[in-house]
Amino acid sequence: MIIETPPASVDVGGVLYDVDTDFGTMIEIENLIMGKEVTKEQRTFADEIIRYNPELSFDEACMNAKYHEALHLFYKGNIPQDLEKAIEKLVWFYGCGKSETKGKQGKKPLYSYRHDFDYINAGFMQDYKIDLFEVKSLHWWKFVSMFCALRDDCKIREIMGYRGADTKGMDKEQRKYIKEMQRRYALPDDGLTTEEEELRNRLQAELLNGGDVSGILKEKNS
Repeated sequence: MIIETPPASVDVGGVLYDVDTDFGTMIEIENLIMGKEVTKEQRTFADEIIRYNPELSFDEACMNAKYHEALHLFYKGNIPQDLEKAIEKLVWFYGCGKSETKGKQGKKPLYSYRHDFDYINAGFMQDYKIDLFEVKSLHWWKFVSMFCALRDDCKIREIMGYRGADTKGMDKEQRKYIKEMQRRYALPDDGLTTEEEELRNRLQAELLNGGDVSGILKEKNS
């Protein structure tokens, strides 16, 4: 067994670039790329992109603007010139360096960092005595590992179990209870299309099971 220290830099074209490893930054990047919302600044930058690339649609330009903002956060303002390789390294880091697909494709969203953060934090406090609101820095790879290892009696694990539950084979009372819990803990509609929601759910399944997310994010960027 080889134990390696989680990286604080990535190699792009033979040059090492320091990156922001904090879990909060990576959650912000996920929201940027996977979210539907487009900020005023992103729209302005998208207009500039179209000026130099008129063949792009506005939606494509907005996605490029989101990726540029994500790269700015990840590389702490020092974005490599090779943007394609820079994005590949961002995706690799986001996926915790995994190269094998282990997870099952998710049909339902099991969690949301944005909407479930209080529950996730409660789980970290219960299991690890770590308050995510107060911790100065926590490496993304460590955060994901700890999140995946939360005990089953954590509230967030209970909620995820309800959301992903298959009611086939249950009796009437069990099915009624699960459906009630699914309504109670249903995630808000983020305005995603069916295809975008499927990509998000597949991404969650891969992260939870230690799989490779690079192919999924490439689909999102294609």
